[in-house]
Amino acid sequence: MTLGRQVHDAERDRLLRTFRESFGRHAAATHVVQAPGRVNLIGDHTDYNGLPVFPMAIDRAITLLFRPRSDATVRLSNCDLSFEPVSFELHRVIPPRRPGHWGNYAQAAAQALVGRYGLANGFDGVVSGTVPVAAGLSSSSALVVAVALSLITGNGSRVDRVELAEVLARGERYVGTAGGGMDQAICLLAERRSASVIEFDPLRVTPVPVPPTWSFVVAFSLIPAEKSGAAQATYNQRTIECRQALEVLDQSG
Repeated sequence: MTLGRQVHDAERDRLLRTFRESFGRHAAATHVVQAPGRVNLIGDHTDYNGLPVFPMAIDRAITLLFRPRSDATVRLSNCDLSFEPVSFELHRVIPPRRPGHWGNYAQAAAQALVGRYGLANGFDGVVSGTVPVAAGLSSSSALVVAVALSLITGNGSRVDRVELAEVLARGERYVGTAGGGMDQAICLLAERRSASVIEFDPLRVTPVPVPPTWSFVVAFSLIPAEKSGAAQATYNQRTIECRQALEVLDQSG
């Protein structure tokens, strides 16, 4: 197993060091997956109404270094020590942790895949990320996708990525946020040097090449885009309000 060129030397060393510290001095990882963050160009708050969006993946990602297990246990550590290690068992129903806990995103992926594909084997893994947390760039969905890809790989399974995006979009609602399917779709189906038109019901992703002379600059407003607590309740209320507005427009048309 080698960490690809997309993983910088400092991040690679941090992952390997944290893996040994978490699972034993002689512990050896066997696989690595990456899932990118994203920025949305057109279509805010439309995906959960089944309307199109136009996002693109960015050059920041969640990286997960892991080794498969022969039992149903998932053990996960984070290179950022502010996130405590988590451990859980693969079941069709996995009890959630407290709202806002990072482990809920890993458990969301696991519960969705056990329910849909019956995956039985867990893994020992370490997460590192270059997607800023709570910056509106979908670090949480990137983590969901990375955990899902790790479970699929570790179980020796093959899953269609369009289907997987739909499964994870529903599965991520485990954390309590009534989101749509944009984040999982672009994370799994983005193409290099392209944005993507994403349509729903059924899910369709059409790449739109970005001219080679163009550059996109993503700037952080310094206002955290939290999705827990009061912010989560407000977000979920907005999904209801948007759906009601869409119904009114549909009736008037």
